[in-house]
Amino acid sequence: MLKPQIDTEFKTFNPRDYLNEYYTHIGNENLNLLKFFVKAYKHISKNSLMLEFSGGPTIYPLISAAPLVSKIHFADYLDKNLNEIKLWKKNSPEAFNWKPFIIQALQIEGRKKIKDEDIIRRENLIREKLTRFFYCDAHKIDPLGKKYRNYYHLVNVNFVTDSITSSKKTWKQLITNICSLVRKGGILAMSALKNATYWRAGNNFFPAVDINEKDIKKILNRLGFKILNLNSIKAEVVDEKSPDYEGYKGMMFVIAKKLDFF
Repeated sequence: MLKPQIDTEFKTFNPRDYLNEYYTHIGNENLNLLKFFVKAYKHISKNSLMLEFSGGPTIYPLISAAPLVSKIHFADYLDKNLNEIKLWKKNSPEAFNWKPFIIQALQIEGRKKIKDEDIIRRENLIREKLTRFFYCDAHKIDPLGKKYRNYYHLVNVNFVTDSITSSKKTWKQLITNICSLVRKGGILAMSALKNATYWRAGNNFFPAVDINEKDIKKILNRLGFKILNLNSIKAEVVDEKSPDYEGYKGMMFVIAKKLDFF
């Protein structure tokens, strides 16, 4: 495959292209993502305040969080992503269908017989807990403003810092900025692409940074986090010559706690 043209300014990004690219089925990658969140949320305190940072047009990280957290704040850089989430919150017929993900998450949580009312109950709970929407900018020292420094018990960051730059120096600063939102004793739950050169949505390609587990360990330790769990999986397609290659070799999942004395 020829090296694609990378849109570093996200002018061509379309939320529906992204959703159709990655979330129309639950393969191994999405299954592991849902399992990761169930595992991560076991580390949070009851009634934690959660931030989904730069969540894009997706709600899958919120499914297993909703019964455990007091409120969910949702932030993104793009209005069109926030609009997708607002459509879902309003139960609009135009909203993306997340029911298969909700069913799968409930199964991972241990539910054996899932009825329609179980799905509706979880949908309603997510909508109830999803209380605020923010504009965020990971490139700023205070991505949500100074008020929210050391603010959240739980910060979710999924395919953000690794997927908006190809510079490792910039990636380190992005991680630093976002981690400032986690309060002492709080939890960071982060998923990231491994050994990536780009990622794509539809016919458009976007930047990614080439990082691995060692890079994540090093930066989080420097920022005063204790890593509770770090694991990775291979991408569903790793052959760069394949037309289905997405631009990355794997996914990494990390759960880390911000130390009280840092």
